[in-house]
Amino acid sequence: MGCYEVSLGDTLGVGCPDKVRSLLTYLEEHDVSLELLAGHFHDTYGQAVANTWEAYNCGLRVFDSSISGLGGCPYAPGAKGNVATEDLVYMFHNAGIDTGLDMLKLVETGLWISTRLSRENASRAGIALANTHGLVCPPRHTEHAPTKAATWTPVNTKGRLLTYRSGGNFKIVLNRPKRGNTLTQKMVADLIAIFANCNKDPSLLNIIITATGGYFCMGVEIGKSMPFIAQGASRNPQAKHLAALLELMKRSPKTTVACVNGHAFGGGVDLALACDVRISLRAATLTFTEATFEQAKNANSRWKSAFIRNAVFSTHSTTAEKLNSLGLVSEIVEDQGQLRAGLDDLLMRLNNSRPAKPRGSRDFAWSTRAGWDAQADTLDTTFFKMMKLEVGQGDMKASYSGRKEDLKRALRSVWGQGRRRREGKGI
Repeated sequence: MGCYEVSLGDTLGVGCPDKVRSLLTYLEEHDVSLELLAGHFHDTYGQAVANTWEAYNCGLRVFDSSISGLGGCPYAPGAKGNVATEDLVYMFHNAGIDTGLDMLKLVETGLWISTRLSRENASRAGIALANTHGLVCPPRHTEHAPTKAATWTPVNTKGRLLTYRSGGNFKIVLNRPKRGNTLTQKMVADLIAIFANCNKDPSLLNIIITATGGYFCMGVEIGKSMPFIAQGASRNPQAKHLAALLELMKRSPKTTVACVNGHAFGGGVDLALACDVRISLRAATLTFTEATFEQAKNANSRWKSAFIRNAVFSTHSTTAEKLNSLGLVSEIVEDQGQLRAGLDDLLMRLNNSRPAKPRGSRDFAWSTRAGWDAQADTLDTTFFKMMKLEVGQGDMKASYSGRKEDLKRALRSVWGQGRRRREGKGI
């Protein structure tokens, strides 16, 4: 059928020399010619060079390798790449076996490509020879390596939702800056459609959501009439639409990233916490003004949930720095330029560590929240019943009509605190 070679692949890197010899001996005893076989060894457990040497002594003469140990295994998250070409060549040359390859040029190439990909050079011989010959090694920690800025190609540049694409990354930008990027029902419906399409696109790896202006999102826009308050949470169409969006984001097979470019309120906090990863401006605050409890559903431990529940009940403004200390925000940056650079660096790391978000790990992480989900549903229902019984419809309308002024007062307070900190006057 045209097959000229069978490569025996240890793609998980769990093999050892004894197993290699046992397999090759078995094949040879059953009339499989070693001249038609090749060795393919990954270095997850550091056995790839030893396995190659054992296979060579058994009679194999063809081996797969990769410069600086590039690669991995899409079916085994965390598996190392193929055995480094530099390590094999160093071993064979020291054993007096000529490979026809220039060792120093291999080392230089390994350094070059590791720098280009902002990844660690996995070749032990390559790093050692680079140091011996005074060659420049790339940074050992990829997070400090230079990151190439993503080039975003516009998909839709009009309206309240702007979209862009860069390779396997899709970015959604809320574009309603004069209204604090509040979400209308149509925007929520459009976001649902966008996420549904992205989730089905196998070429996409990551979905980013951010906004224009000084706000990330002030929540869901409240209409002039508010019948949903009297009807209860279960029949609130706006709440249902937002819940559907958050569920879609939660179940997305893609890695979702929130770039919090400014203050977030209520449903806007839900939107940020529904994502897998969050990068935020230090000056941003997250205010839990909506008692929907979706925020606490997105926390993955009881103590985080307790912190968020307290914030929900007290309508507390929480700083991005505080959420960073709780592990709910992964990175804090100082300005918009650093926010863009931080996103570029994050996407580089995500795309170099595939699969970026293994399905099994994601399902496990969300399954641990089942108990709190049930509590949150009960709390939602209880809250809306309480509102229906204890607060008149007119009072609720008045409360929401004064929401903008409340937010302004809250922001003035937050900005005042920041100014006093900078001036060293305390709070």
